[in-house]
Amino acid sequence: MRSTSPTSAPLALKPPTTYRTNSLGWAKSDCHTCQSTSRSCDRRRPRCDACTAEGNLCGGYIQKLKWQGEGRKTRSARAKQILVPSSGGREAAPNTTEYAFVQEDGRKRRKRTRIRETSGSNSWEKPVEVSSPTLDADSRVGRRLSGRRTTLTPVLYSRQPEFFQLPPSTLDQLAFFTWRFSPVTLTYEIKANPWQACLPQIDQAPFLLDAVRALAIRHRSHLEETPETLSALELKDRALSSFAQTIRTVPLEVGISMSLILIGIDFAESASGNWIVHLQGVRRMIEAAGGIQLGDSYMHLRAQIAQLVWYDTIIALLARKGPVFPREDVEYVISWKSESQLMLALNGFPDSAFLDMYDIAEAATQACSLSAGHVTGLEMKLWLARFETEQGATDKEISALTDCWRLGLLLYCTRVFHQGDVVKRKAYLLAEEIMWLVHELPPYSHKQKQAVLPLFLAACEMESFRFRRIAMDFCERWKKISGIWLNQTMIELLQTVWTAVDENPDKDIWWGDIITPSSESGFLFG
Repeated sequence: MRSTSPTSAPLALKPPTTYRTNSLGWAKSDCHTCQSTSRSCDRRRPRCDACTAEGNLCGGYIQKLKWQGEGRKTRSARAKQILVPSSGGREAAPNTTEYAFVQEDGRKRRKRTRIRETSGSNSWEKPVEVSSPTLDADSRVGRRLSGRRTTLTPVLYSRQPEFFQLPPSTLDQLAFFTWRFSPVTLTYEIKANPWQACLPQIDQAPFLLDAVRALAIRHRSHLEETPETLSALELKDRALSSFAQTIRTVPLEVGISMSLILIGIDFAESASGNWIVHLQGVRRMIEAAGGIQLGDSYMHLRAQIAQLVWYDTIIALLARKGPVFPREDVEYVISWKSESQLMLALNGFPDSAFLDMYDIAEAATQACSLSAGHVTGLEMKLWLARFETEQGATDKEISALTDCWRLGLLLYCTRVFHQGDVVKRKAYLLAEEIMWLVHELPPYSHKQKQAVLPLFLAACEMESFRFRRIAMDFCERWKKISGIWLNQTMIELLQTVWTAVDENPDKDIWWGDIITPSSESGFLFG
């Protein structure tokens, strides 16, 4: 007989032991930035290596992360829950979780590949094909400068702001600025977007954050066709006040970014404004910092300076008062060969002819005293110029756009530098060709949008309803698509010119009779 022993409860099976190494350092899904751009993400917290290496804004993950040692709280302080005001005005506790992480010891972690998770997003959060600045990892080492500077501060362009500390409404405005406004002025993709280059600096300059938010609010109200709230004006006024108090001590790159955003705020509302104040301030900051050659090592700073030099030249053409930036600065901008076709990517204008346009804008200040030989020389440069597309590729739309600019500048020279009975007929022939070129460009192509100044010069010469309707359709369409209301200013200015032409059929009325050099405000059509 088998001996029996006291029965015991069966032992529970233990799950197999799994080894994890700081599992909270890795997210379960890609960061928001990598998801929106459909690229590989290593899911490393708090910022993925893909965004850090390219200098992009890492959108982060679901949980709010906080590094150990930053903002330590006492036991009594931790017991108090911080309340964040919600959009409805009531106070509500944040619904995110905070984790603390220890800095790594420098060892590289093996990247894990996982199946990409997709999530829905609003239409305006989808990225347009424009990339953020790509930054060298070595540019993280730097020091902040104040007062008179002879070098640049690389840390402000390479560091990532602590966006997780911002309210949801502010994050929403920054996302709108990044994906909707920043590409709207460009012709095509460029590595260093001059607008997105402002974002890594906002946690070092609160007034820059206020200005970016004001621009995002204004642009969004235009696109959604809703009344603009007072918050945009309040943010702009607060940003201007703070910037004016610290303008002598802020780093150069912060000052340039602030000036660019202020111009963006104004031309999103109207093409008319006192632009010279911003441009003169930028030039003084560049001179105090050591000169325009500071942009040699930073492509995002080069893009910002090139954009401001472009605005300066366009404003000088219509105002006929001369550019703010000297010619040697423009020559230096064009000599930056690392960005192929920089002006073409930013503004749709061929780089090889930019100095010619600058010379025309400078000569317009003394149009009455120029010799016929000087004027002929300026025009011959435009006729003989050979415009090359990027990498020698043939692009019919780019070719049509560059021809628009060539003929537009020739039309400008005809009206500003010539006099006599043949001027009106010659101007009309050039204007008619420009109108057909613009009309043949795809109506929703960004390349058509960049022909705004040639179209304005040509439309002022038109007396037929058909061509005037083409110009009005252009302005109304791009006002709605882009949300930039400089097109509305162009509509009003064209109507003023056409009214003067119709009321004075025996006189040769042109746009220079309406926009005079004595006008206090300038016009930014570009």
